[in-house]
Amino acid sequence: MSFFGTPEARTGRIGRWASPLFAAVLLLILLFASPLFSPASGVTLKEKLAQKQAELNAAYAEYNKFQDQLNVLAARYNSAEVKMADIDDKIAVVEKQIAGAQDDMRVAQAQLAERLVDIYKDGFSSAPKYLDILFGEANLGTVLDRFSLLGKMADQDQRLFDQVGSYLEQKQARDADLSAKKQAQTAHMQEMETLLAELDAKFNDSKGDYQRLKGQVLKLREEVRKAEEAAAAAAAAAAAAANAAKANAAKANSGGGRLQSGSFVFPVQGPHSYADSWGAARSGGRTHKGTDIMAPQGTPVVACVSGTISRTNPKDTGLGGVTLWLRGNNGSSYYYAHLNGLAAGIRSGVSVSAGQVIGYVGSTGNAGSVNHLHFQIHPGGGSPVDPYNTLRAND
Repeated sequence: MSFFGTPEARTGRIGRWASPLFAAVLLLILLFASPLFSPASGVTLKEKLAQKQAELNAAYAEYNKFQDQLNVLAARYNSAEVKMADIDDKIAVVEKQIAGAQDDMRVAQAQLAERLVDIYKDGFSSAPKYLDILFGEANLGTVLDRFSLLGKMADQDQRLFDQVGSYLEQKQARDADLSAKKQAQTAHMQEMETLLAELDAKFNDSKGDYQRLKGQVLKLREEVRKAEEAAAAAAAAAAAAANAAKANAAKANSGGGRLQSGSFVFPVQGPHSYADSWGAARSGGRTHKGTDIMAPQGTPVVACVSGTISRTNPKDTGLGGVTLWLRGNNGSSYYYAHLNGLAAGIRSGVSVSAGQVIGYVGSTGNAGSVNHLHFQIHPGGGSPVDPYNTLRAND
């Protein structure tokens, strides 16, 4: 689960587990199924409920803190990608300007070369020829007209020289600008490589903590699940709580997209990091239409819902590289990109269950050297929506 955000937002997330409605359901469960209450121990039902709530909240708080540290790195890398896209676009503009200016300069240089050839053919000592031209007519008016024509020719020559000089100055300035931008690009690429190395090191260091924290949370959730199964008399209250939870999940969120209702499994099964990068700038004027979940290469990727694999691309081609589409039984479609490979038996038309391994995290397509899963949600098979809040709520 990504708990990236303000302390108030994190408190709100923990509050979903510690809400009065959830507490009421647990109270009913504990009333009718007594594994959480031992009369011999002298611990009251209220005290036992508070203890279990405290343990669960503490486990989530520790996991939130751990995940926030990973997600900070993902947010930093997303900002670096936005900056790199801006640099790339500016370089493309300057290169286009240089190409256009070179075409103009070639035309001007050809005209200047032609004019220099004419002057050379006339000879460098052309004053007598000019005098012959000027005074070859007895009519003074004709002489003045020819003198004016020679002056215009000299002005045109000067403008031609000035034009070529101006093009050369512009080219030098643009070449210098292009060189500076490419240096900035190289320096920024080095920064991104350093950040990736930091992210990889953090993933390697966090494997043990991730498994420990996840196991702790799953254990507590399993205890709650067993208590729910034993609470036959609380079935009606549990159903009401589930309906209320679904209604709450369907409410729109302003920051990270609408929460998907119904069951959902987080698609990456291992240490991971992500941030809400929906709409962030990408090179070529594109914007980001999903969430990038960073994880070590080869980390298992699972079906987020039960459904059918509708399309696959098992080869490293196109922007997404190795990709697949999952058509959920709930009517929505899910897009997985930049995979290192597909799991055995995964192909178009195969039915899968939520949580089943369908591929592995990689860096195919235009991912560069960044191992991550690009994940999209298409409600009803239509246009993509921001998946961040759905991922965050089901991590």
